[in-house]
Formats: sequence, structure tokens, C-alpha cells
Amino acid sequence: MTLNYQKYYTEIKNRFILTFFAWIFCLSTSYYYKETILFALVNSSSLFLSSNEKPYFIFTNVTEVFYVYMQLILFISNQMTVIILIYQVLMFLSLGLYQSELIKIRSLFQFFLLTWLATLFLLFNFVVPLTWKFFLSFQENSTDGQFVSFFFEAKLNEYIQYFIDLYYVSLINCQFLILLLITLNSINDKLKKTKTFRKFFYLIFVIFSTVVTPPDVFSQIFISGILIIIYECAILLKEIETSMVTN
Repeated sequence: MTLNYQKYYTEIKNRFILTFFAWIFCLSTSYYYKETILFALVNSSSLFLSSNEKPYFIFTNVTEVFYVYMQLILFISNQMTVIILIYQVLMFLSLGLYQSELIKIRSLFQFFLLTWLATLFLLFNFVVPLTWKFFLSFQENSTDGQFVSFFFEAKLNEYIQYFIDLYYVSLINCQFLILLLITLNSINDKLKKTKTFRKFFYLIFVIFSTVVTPPDVFSQIFISGILIIIYECAILLKEIETSMVTN
């Protein structure tokens, strides 16, 4: 038994060492391409690029740019390392699982990767441009006839924090969608009960979209509509699957 424990301890230590070196590699690679990464983040805000001949940011502290780059590369390295760490944990547990359990865990990991990729796609193509357009609309609507006018000067550290916050909001949304699909897919005999509480689920979707989206009606309706459509499609697919099994 001691030898077995020693073998497990050695494997865990080796896997954590591999994960640590992967984190160091991601850190060094991200630092080398830090300007490219920053440009990719700024490039997602097309409205900001169109409002300036060349994208620029202001900073009020001499060390601010360095700390922003460090925050950015740590953020990217940590995201990549989390995925690698999850993979290492699954590989360690795979030998002690049944085949059915291993298939389920692999499916969950694949769902996580898909939602992560979907998060990046939505973030760069929809979330950042739409939210940027909404918040900058206050500056565009300010005219000479108003008592107060607004002019936006982008600050580097605030923009990076803004992007990171939107990333986590988008990730939570995508994970919530996958959790909803898995929950509905596991329903067999409770299908009628799910239909009965349809209005309750709608209310949950509206509250969730209100919390995680920008404070405008379009974003709330858009997210709520996606959740409701996925909910109804999942119920419809489950009904078709149930009818095929009974027939």
C-alpha cells in the first residue's frame, strides 16, 4: 500500500510540475506577444477604432502600462493553465473510473471547451461591440444644446478590467446554457412537470439576463430570447426522443 501511495504521490507531483511549466511557458509567450494581444483586444471595439485615426489610451501613472501588461498576461496564462489543469486531473482520475463515468466526464470536458470557445466568439464579435456602442452612445447623444457634454478618453487599465469583466460574464452565460441543456436532457418522467413550471423558468431567464447583461432593453431581450428558445428546443427534442422510445 505504501508503494501505491508513493506512486500516486509521484504522479500527482509530476502532473503539477508539468502544469507549472505550462503556466510559465504561457506566461513567457504572452509577455513576448503582449502588444499583439493588446491590439487584438482593442480591435474588438470597432466603434472605438472608428472614432480615432489610431487607437490610443491615456495613463496617469508611469508604471501603469507595465502593470496593465502584467495583468493581461497573467489573465491569459491563468485561463490556459486552468484548462491544462482540468485535463491533467481528468487523466489522473481516468484509470480509477468506470467506462461510463469516463465517457460522461469526457463529455463534460468537451462541453466546457466548446462553451469556452463560444465565449470568445461571442465576446469579440457581439458582446464587446454592442456594449461599447451602448456606453459610448451617451457621448454621441450629447449636443451643444445640452447643459452637460461628455467626451470619452480611454484609460488603459480601465479598458482591460472592462474586458475581463465582460469575459467572465460571457463565460457564466455560456456555462449556464450548457448546464440548462444537460439538466433538460436528463429529464424523462419529469417532462410534464417541466412544462407546468414553464413560466417559472421564463422568470428565471429574465432575471438572469437582467443581472448579467448591460443595462439596456435590447441586450436583456436578446439573452432572454436565446435562453427561452434553447429551453423550448430542448423540451421538443426530449418529447421526440420519448415518443420514439415508446413507439
